[in-house]
Amino acid sequence: MSTPTNHPENDPHSGLSNAYRAEAEINYPKVIGVGVVSLVIFALCTVWAAKILSRETARMDAETGAARPGKDIGKDEIGIVDQVPFIIDHRFHYWREAHDAKLNSYGWVDRAKGIAHVPIDKAMDAVAAGAQPMGMPK
Repeated sequence: MSTPTNHPENDPHSGLSNAYRAEAEINYPKVIGVGVVSLVIFALCTVWAAKILSRETARMDAETGAARPGKDIGKDEIGIVDQVPFIIDHRFHYWREAHDAKLNSYGWVDRAKGIAHVPIDKAMDAVAAGAQPMGMPK
């Protein structure tokens, strides 16, 4: 069996005094204890803050009346935010109508060059049947 030997050249603490060497060692039970105490204090403070929030919310509801969900729907301004409620916002509807009209009708893209657009259904049927645009290599 081999026994550890003390070689001063391999010991990183060899030049230190015994008192400093004792201070350099980490006291793990003390570190763990401080961590556990910190977590307990944090948990107690969290519970305390939740109780304060609950009490203040109940007090505000008693003074001003409980908040009723949906009472602001339909207003142009909710809180301090100016907004257009989704119920009366028709911008997408108008955009869709304009683009659907182009997708589902015939018309000129460039009349001078002879380029026209056809309804998307007709174009998909033609491509599925094997039609190719003019000028495309075969």
